Amino acid sequence: MRITYILDSFGGGGKERRCLQLIQGLNRRGINDIQVIIIDNRISYPELYDTTAKIEIIGRKEKGLGQFQTARIMYWLIKGFKPDIVQAWGLMSAGVVLLVKPFIKFKFLASYVADCDTPHGLEGMINKICNQVCLKIISNSEAGLKAYGTPASKATVIYNGFNESRYNNRIDRAEKKKELGISTQNVVAMVAVFREDKDWRCYIDAAKKIIAKRQDITFLAVGGGPQWDYYNTQIKDDERKYIMMLGRRDDVDEIFQVCDFSILTSNHGEGVSNSIMESMAWGVPVIATNCGGTPEIIEDGVNGRLIERQTSESVGTLITEIINQPDMLAKMSEKASQTVKDKFLLHRMTDEYVELYIKDSINNSL
Repeated sequence: MRITYILDSFGGGGKERRCLQLIQGLNRRGINDIQVIIIDNRISYPELYDTTAKIEIIGRKEKGLGQFQTARIMYWLIKGFKPDIVQAWGLMSAGVVLLVKPFIKFKFLASYVADCDTPHGLEGMINKICNQVCLKIISNSEAGLKAYGTPASKATVIYNGFNESRYNNRIDRAEKKKELGISTQNVVAMVAVFREDKDWRCYIDAAKKIIAKRQDITFLAVGGGPQWDYYNTQIKDDERKYIMMLGRRDDVDEIFQVCDFSILTSNHGEGVSNSIMESMAWGVPVIATNCGGTPEIIEDGVNGRLIERQTSESVGTLITEIINQPDMLAKMSEKASQTVKDKFLLHRMTDEYVELYIKDSINNSL
């Protein structure tokens, strides 16, 4: 079985991480004939180079290529590799594949449904064509498929997979807190890209209101992105001891291990967020906005909490309630970890992709 994965870029987002984890999982199964075509020259996960994947970078922006020029290069890359399956991980990359598909014989799958925001304009048009042309459209949430209007006959949910080998990266909590300069008993984190749709203002405002009343909680802000500089300027010097702007980090697993719980205040329809899944994998319950696919992983009051009214006041109230009830937090922590082990491990995700790739309905579609 030969597989080509096509991505707009290999940036630091959730779709790229899922693609990387899938390649790692396939390699562990002995499936090594994998080609990765990246349209724009950006790779934020260097672990990709440790896989067996043959990496091809088109460099569309650097070379000033148009859509048809990009499609022409992609045509020759795919033709030379001769894949059985071509899988697009973004709407724009799916659009380029649509230009190539009439001239090369392969099974076309798409994995661009990673949120619950209905696409419009050009993206909406590409989605409608893919709904007709693709053999299967894969999402990491039921809510995402509904938002994209994916036909039931082509809709497939495969949840994110936490690589269980990451459990080998256990650290001493006290030592990590010392390294980060955390002196408080309790630690809360938000791990997300600094963009408008993540609503960092809600999280930071909630933190500011809490530390004005009590100084036993440290709030970590983990992630890079276009709004990081702005929010960094919003933290006063006397607040930085309790609100730490850590930026983009490569030690997120270690950071989760020093946290009591984490926050995700997205103001748009997430699919099933990697940030939520990875937090819960380490036994760290999550307070998150009740929208999109989030209720497919968080059961309110059991393994985390869902925010119905997303304001700094409502988030702050939940944070204080949880900190003040350590027994409840311990129970949610245990349930959070078990949820990931039951539904969101990498071997399960890999199994479901392999089954999809070899099942009769795909094999007989050529």
